[in-house]
Amino acid sequence: MPYTLLPSPPASHTPDQILTQEQQWLRECAHDGRARAHLWQGPQCLIVTRKDVRLPRYQAACERLAAEGWPVHVRDSGGTAVPHGAGILNLSIMLPRTTTDLGHYYQLLGAPLLALLGEYGLEGGYDFVPGSFCDGQYNLVIEGRKVTGTAQRWLAPGQTHRGAVLAQAMLLVAGDVDEGTRMASRFYELAGGELRFLPGTSTTLAHAIRWQGSGTELVNKVRARLESLLSEEPLPSP
Repeated sequence: MPYTLLPSPPASHTPDQILTQEQQWLRECAHDGRARAHLWQGPQCLIVTRKDVRLPRYQAACERLAAEGWPVHVRDSGGTAVPHGAGILNLSIMLPRTTTDLGHYYQLLGAPLLALLGEYGLEGGYDFVPGSFCDGQYNLVIEGRKVTGTAQRWLAPGQTHRGAVLAQAMLLVAGDVDEGTRMASRFYELAGGELRFLPGTSTTLAHAIRWQGSGTELVNKVRARLESLLSEEPLPSP
Protein backbone atom coordinates (compact mmCIF):
# COMPACT_ATOMS: atom_id res chain seq x y z
CA MET A 1 0.00 0.00 0.00
CA PRO A 2 1.63 3.30 -1.05
CA TYR A 3 1.40 6.53 0.90
CA THR A 4 -1.27 9.05 0.06
CA LEU A 5 0.65 12.22 -0.81
CA LEU A 6 -0.80 15.26 0.92
CA PRO A 7 -0.79 18.70 -0.72
CA SER A 8 2.02 21.14 -0.04
CA PRO A 9 0.88 24.05 2.13
CA PRO A 10 0.37 27.50 0.62
CA ALA A 11 3.48 29.67 0.75
CA SER A 12 1.62 32.01 3.12
CA HIS A 13 1.24 29.31 5.80
CA THR A 14 3.40 29.61 8.90
CA PRO A 15 5.09 26.57 10.46
CA ASP A 16 2.47 26.73 13.24
CA GLN A 17 -0.32 26.37 10.68
CA ILE A 18 1.48 23.53 8.90
CA LEU A 19 2.08 21.60 12.12
CA THR A 20 -1.54 22.09 13.18
CA GLN A 21 -2.71 20.70 9.85
CA GLU A 22 -0.49 17.65 10.32
CA GLN A 23 -2.15 16.97 13.67
CA GLN A 24 -5.52 16.96 11.91
CA TRP A 25 -4.23 14.52 9.29
CA LEU A 26 -2.85 12.33 12.09
CA ARG A 27 -6.30 12.11 13.68
CA GLU A 28 -7.81 11.22 10.30
CA CYS A 29 -5.17 8.51 9.83
CA ALA A 30 -6.08 7.01 13.20
CA HIS A 31 -9.68 6.65 12.10
CA ASP A 32 -9.34 5.49 8.48
CA GLY A 33 -6.03 3.58 8.68
CA ARG A 34 -4.60 5.14 5.49
CA ALA A 35 -0.89 5.94 5.46
CA ARG A 36 -0.13 9.54 4.49
CA ALA A 37 3.03 11.44 3.56
CA HIS A 38 3.62 15.17 3.54
CA LEU A 39 6.60 17.00 2.00
CA TRP A 40 6.97 20.64 2.94
CA GLN A 41 9.34 23.55 3.47
CA GLY A 42 9.16 26.39 5.94
CA PRO A 43 10.66 29.86 6.09
CA GLN A 44 13.85 30.52 8.01
CA CYS A 45 13.04 29.86 11.66
CA LEU A 46 13.75 27.64 14.65
CA ILE A 47 11.24 25.00 15.71
CA VAL A 48 11.49 23.95 19.34
CA THR A 49 9.69 21.44 21.56
CA ARG A 50 7.06 21.87 24.25
CA LYS A 51 9.63 21.30 26.99
CA ASP A 52 11.76 24.17 25.62
CA VAL A 53 8.90 26.57 26.33
CA ARG A 54 9.56 26.04 30.06
CA LEU A 55 13.11 27.43 29.90
CA PRO A 56 13.53 30.44 32.21
CA ARG A 57 14.17 33.07 29.51
CA TYR A 58 12.13 31.49 26.72
CA GLN A 59 10.05 34.54 25.85
CA ALA A 60 13.04 36.89 25.83
CA ALA A 61 14.91 34.44 23.57
CA CYS A 62 11.99 34.35 21.14
CA GLU A 63 11.86 38.13 20.91
CA ARG A 64 15.60 38.44 20.37
CA LEU A 65 15.74 35.71 17.72
CA ALA A 66 12.71 37.07 15.86
CA ALA A 67 14.49 40.43 15.64
CA GLU A 68 17.50 38.61 14.15
CA GLY A 69 15.37 36.92 11.48
CA TRP A 70 14.96 33.57 13.25
CA PRO A 71 11.42 33.44 14.69
CA VAL A 72 10.65 30.53 17.03
CA HIS A 73 7.80 28.04 16.60
CA VAL A 74 6.76 25.05 18.73
CA ARG A 75 6.13 21.45 17.65
CA ASP A 76 4.55 18.53 19.51
CA SER A 77 7.19 15.89 18.73
CA GLY A 78 10.31 15.37 20.81
CA GLY A 79 13.97 16.28 20.34
CA THR A 80 15.59 19.69 20.54
CA ALA A 81 15.48 22.99 18.68
CA VAL A 82 16.10 22.61 14.94
CA PRO A 83 16.62 25.15 12.15
CA HIS A 84 14.32 25.36 9.15
CA GLY A 85 14.72 27.27 5.92
CA ALA A 86 15.02 27.27 2.15
CA GLY A 87 17.49 24.37 1.84
CA ILE A 88 15.67 22.03 4.22
CA LEU A 89 12.97 19.62 3.02
CA ASN A 90 10.67 18.16 5.66
CA LEU A 91 9.04 14.76 5.35
CA SER A 92 6.20 13.72 7.65
CA ILE A 93 4.54 10.32 7.48
CA MET A 94 1.33 9.43 9.30
CA LEU A 95 0.74 5.75 9.96
CA PRO A 96 -1.88 3.72 11.82
CA ARG A 97 -0.45 2.41 15.08
CA THR A 98 0.36 -1.28 14.64
CA THR A 99 3.20 -1.80 17.14
CA THR A 100 4.81 -0.07 20.12
CA ASP A 101 8.27 -0.36 18.55
CA LEU A 102 9.64 3.14 17.90
CA GLY A 103 12.27 1.76 15.56
CA HIS A 104 9.63 0.28 13.26
CA TYR A 105 8.26 3.71 12.40
CA TYR A 106 11.70 5.31 12.12
CA GLN A 107 12.73 2.64 9.63
CA LEU A 108 9.61 3.26 7.54
CA LEU A 109 10.41 6.97 7.62
CA GLY A 110 14.03 6.37 6.67
CA ALA A 111 13.41 3.87 3.85
CA PRO A 112 12.66 6.37 1.05
CA LEU A 113 15.37 8.74 2.29
CA LEU A 114 18.02 6.01 2.28
CA ALA A 115 16.88 4.99 -1.20
CA LEU A 116 17.26 8.58 -2.35
CA LEU A 117 20.77 8.87 -0.90
CA GLY A 118 21.72 5.61 -2.58
CA GLU A 119 20.65 6.98 -5.96
CA TYR A 120 23.21 9.76 -5.46
CA GLY A 121 25.91 7.20 -4.68
CA LEU A 122 25.85 7.87 -0.94
CA GLU A 123 25.87 5.15 1.70
CA GLY A 124 23.61 6.31 4.51
CA GLY A 125 22.86 4.70 7.84
CA TYR A 126 21.32 5.30 11.26
CA ASP A 127 23.54 6.55 14.07
CA PHE A 128 24.08 9.08 16.83
CA VAL A 129 26.15 12.16 15.96
CA PRO A 130 27.30 13.68 19.27
CA GLY A 131 27.21 17.47 19.19
CA SER A 132 24.53 17.70 16.49
CA PHE A 133 21.17 19.36 17.06
CA CYS A 134 18.28 16.96 17.82
CA ASP A 135 20.70 14.04 18.06
CA GLY A 136 19.23 10.55 18.18
CA GLN A 137 19.71 6.91 17.30
CA TYR A 138 17.76 7.34 14.07
CA ASN A 139 19.64 10.25 12.56
CA LEU A 140 20.46 9.49 8.96
CA VAL A 141 24.23 9.84 8.62
CA ILE A 142 26.60 10.03 5.65
CA GLU A 143 30.37 10.11 6.04
CA GLY A 144 30.00 10.50 9.81
CA ARG A 145 27.81 13.60 9.58
CA LYS A 146 24.12 14.01 10.11
CA VAL A 147 22.03 14.72 7.01
CA THR A 148 18.59 14.06 8.50
CA GLY A 149 17.13 14.53 11.96
CA THR A 150 14.04 12.59 13.02
CA ALA A 151 11.29 12.75 15.64
CA GLN A 152 7.95 11.12 16.44
CA ARG A 153 4.62 11.93 18.03
CA TRP A 154 2.08 9.25 18.95
CA LEU A 155 -1.68 9.64 19.08
CA ALA A 156 -2.94 7.28 21.78
CA PRO A 157 -5.69 4.80 20.97
CA GLY A 158 -9.24 5.99 21.64
CA GLN A 159 -12.67 4.46 21.83
CA THR A 160 -13.11 4.61 18.06
CA HIS A 161 -9.54 4.07 16.81
CA ARG A 162 -6.27 2.23 17.53
CA GLY A 163 -4.07 5.31 17.45
CA ALA A 164 -1.60 6.66 14.92
CA VAL A 165 2.04 7.75 14.67
CA LEU A 166 3.50 10.90 13.12
CA ALA A 167 7.16 10.42 12.17
CA GLN A 168 9.05 13.48 10.96
CA ALA A 169 12.38 13.96 9.18
CA MET A 170 14.19 17.10 8.13
CA LEU A 171 16.48 16.44 5.17
CA LEU A 172 19.38 18.90 4.94
CA VAL A 173 19.47 19.35 1.18
CA ALA A 174 21.41 22.61 0.78
CA GLY A 175 22.35 25.83 2.54
CA ASP A 176 24.56 26.80 5.47
CA VAL A 177 23.94 24.05 7.99
CA ASP A 178 26.59 25.38 10.38
CA GLU A 179 24.67 28.67 10.63
CA GLY A 180 21.53 26.73 11.50
CA THR A 181 23.48 24.76 14.09
CA ARG A 182 24.79 27.99 15.60
CA MET A 183 21.30 29.48 15.83
CA ALA A 184 19.90 26.38 17.52
CA SER A 185 22.67 26.73 20.13
CA ARG A 186 21.95 30.43 20.44
CA PHE A 187 18.33 29.69 21.29
CA TYR A 188 19.40 27.68 24.34
CA GLU A 189 22.00 30.24 25.31
CA LEU A 190 19.43 33.05 25.24
CA ALA A 191 16.64 30.98 26.82
CA GLY A 192 18.75 29.77 29.75
CA GLY A 193 19.17 26.16 28.65
CA GLU A 194 22.30 24.04 28.84
CA LEU A 195 22.31 22.48 25.37
CA ARG A 196 24.94 23.54 22.84
CA PHE A 197 25.69 22.11 19.38
CA LEU A 198 28.91 21.86 17.41
CA PRO A 199 29.60 23.09 13.87
CA GLY A 200 30.75 20.42 11.45
CA THR A 201 28.50 17.71 12.92
CA SER A 202 25.91 17.99 10.13
CA THR A 203 26.20 18.19 6.36
CA THR A 204 23.97 18.68 3.33
CA LEU A 205 23.23 16.56 0.30
CA ALA A 206 24.55 19.41 -1.86
CA HIS A 207 27.92 19.30 -0.10
CA ALA A 208 28.13 15.51 -0.19
CA ILE A 209 27.56 15.29 -3.95
CA ARG A 210 29.46 18.51 -4.76
CA TRP A 211 26.36 20.05 -6.29
CA GLN A 212 27.16 22.98 -8.60
CA GLY A 213 23.64 24.29 -9.21
CA SER A 214 21.34 26.32 -6.98
CA GLY A 215 19.99 25.00 -3.72
CA THR A 216 16.44 25.54 -4.94
CA GLU A 217 17.06 23.40 -8.01
CA LEU A 218 18.36 20.51 -5.89
CA VAL A 219 15.47 20.78 -3.41
CA ASN A 220 13.01 20.56 -6.29
CA LYS A 221 14.79 17.50 -7.74
CA VAL A 222 14.81 15.79 -4.35
CA ARG A 223 11.16 16.58 -3.71
CA ALA A 224 10.10 15.15 -7.07
CA ARG A 225 12.06 11.95 -6.51
CA LEU A 226 10.74 11.47 -2.98
CA GLU A 227 7.18 11.96 -4.21
CA SER A 228 7.79 9.13 -6.68
CA LEU A 229 9.37 6.86 -4.06
CA LEU A 230 6.58 7.48 -1.56
CA SER A 231 3.91 6.80 -4.15
CA GLU A 232 5.49 3.42 -4.81
CA GLU A 233 6.66 2.60 -1.26
CA PRO A 234 5.02 -0.54 0.11
CA LEU A 235 4.39 -0.75 3.84
CA PRO A 236 6.09 -3.84 5.24
CA SER A 237 4.12 -5.97 7.68
CA PRO A 238 5.07 -5.16 11.28
